[in-house]
Amino acid sequence: MKITFAFLLYLVSYCAWAQNTMEPTDYDALVIYKVTDDKGVPEQGAIVKVESILDKSLKTDTTDLEGIAEILLKKGTSHKIVVEKQALKFDFGQFDIPKQDGKLTMEENLQIQVVTNYKKIYNLKIHFAPNRAELYEAAKKEIDKLAEEMKKNPAMKIEIAGHTDNVGDANVNLQVSQKRASAIKTYLVEKGISEKRMIAKGYGKTAPVGDNNTEEGRSRNRRIEIRML
Repeated sequence: MKITFAFLLYLVSYCAWAQNTMEPTDYDALVIYKVTDDKGVPEQGAIVKVESILDKSLKTDTTDLEGIAEILLKKGTSHKIVVEKQALKFDFGQFDIPKQDGKLTMEENLQIQVVTNYKKIYNLKIHFAPNRAELYEAAKKEIDKLAEEMKKNPAMKIEIAGHTDNVGDANVNLQVSQKRASAIKTYLVEKGISEKRMIAKGYGKTAPVGDNNTEEGRSRNRRIEIRML
């Protein structure tokens, strides 16, 4: 496990990269926790627990798709950090919140290693008609295999990621990739998988794995990825 600390003093506003739902105050620092695995992949659904050394009060937040959790903590206090995921607990020890003037935002990178008995990412071997999101019978059979895998692993949560090549309008590609991912999620729900265990997201052409200048590369880029969360 690794932990790194960095803090920024915000006198007027915070940097453009930090689009937070919470804001620091004159009395409380905003602590942004980013939880990743040992390869730097964000860990969604990890519970970050912060316990006060002084009065044992506890604050928690659950990481989002980007592995981010946010908690407001009083300046000049000390805390213990624990991260929990899939019945595993990771203890990061004690850290201190500086007591200083101005609005303070801190970033902490927490690295965990969750061992699972299924692949981190794999591609569903299914095909769609151009600009369409209807599922063919062959596609449903492939998704049925995923449904069975999820039933065998009740802790398994996934992102269904739709991807396209770079041919055509970027906004249309984005919409089509979202519709395809959503269609797969809907089908899995019909097969008895809780929608709370799934996120459907379209990425359009933004995450190629092949060369879009070749037909072979474009074919590789037109895909549905299943990512374990």
